Amino acid sequence: MGPFLRYCSLSLLSCSFLAHAQPERELIAEDEHYVMGDIGDDPSPDLNAYEALNGALGGDSVRTCGGYPCIGWVEDHYPDGVLKHRGYYDGGKLTVYKNYHPTGELEREFRSIDAVKCVLRTFHRNGQVRSEARYVNGVSVSYEDHYVDGKLRYAEERHRSEPYFIKMDLYSADGHPISTLHLTDRKLLEFEQREFHPGGALRSEGHARYDPTRMDTQRIGTWTYFDTAGVVTKREDYQDGKLASRH
Repeated sequence: MGPFLRYCSLSLLSCSFLAHAQPERELIAEDEHYVMGDIGDDPSPDLNAYEALNGALGGDSVRTCGGYPCIGWVEDHYPDGVLKHRGYYDGGKLTVYKNYHPTGELEREFRSIDAVKCVLRTFHRNGQVRSEARYVNGVSVSYEDHYVDGKLRYAEERHRSEPYFIKMDLYSADGHPISTLHLTDRKLLEFEQREFHPGGALRSEGHARYDPTRMDTQRIGTWTYFDTAGVVTKREDYQDGKLASRH
C-alpha cells in the first residue's frame, strides 16, 4: 500500500479507513482546526505507476527488457533528459528504486531492510519527507505523513497480526495535536482517546475497549470534556459502549 491520506475527515476518530469501526466516530467541526496547511502536490500518476512493479508491496506487473523480464539496474528519463526513475529489477520486479520529480528532486525511495521488512518514503519538492510507510511481509505496520515544512501531520501504528491500531495521532499545521489514540493495556485491549481544542488545550478524554469477537471498539468508563481554559464542562459514563449517564 503506497502513501496516501488516511484521515478522510479532520478527526482521525472518524476515518473510514479504520478497520471494523475502530475507533469511535465523533467528528470535529471542519473549521475548528487549521489542518489544511501546505501538504504539497499529489504524486503524479506516472510516478505512482511504478508501484505496480513492486512485488514486495503487492504489485503484480512485470517489466520486460528486450522481450524478457528485466534484470539489474534500469533507468527512465523525462523528455528533457532529467532522471525520472532508477531501480533494480529481479525477474521484472522492483527490489530497490528511486523516483524523481521533473525538476530533479528525489520524489520517493523504496528499500528492503531485511527479508521481510521494507520502507517506502516520499518527499516534497523542497526535500522534506512527505510520508514514510514501514511494512512487514507486505503489510503496513506504521505510517507517517508530513506537511511541506516538515511538521508531522498524521502518524499511525498497527498491530502486526490483529485488526486494530496501536496508535493514531493527527496534528494541525501549527504543530498542535487534534486527536490522539494510544493503546494503554495490551491484555485488556484498552485505549486512551483524546481530542483537543485549536491551540492544543485538551477538549475531551476517555477510554475505549476493543472487542475481538465483535471486531469493534466501544467507549468504557467516564469520559470528561473541557473548555479551552481547562475547566470541566461535563462528564459522561459509558457501559458496553452506550451512554449510561451524564453529569
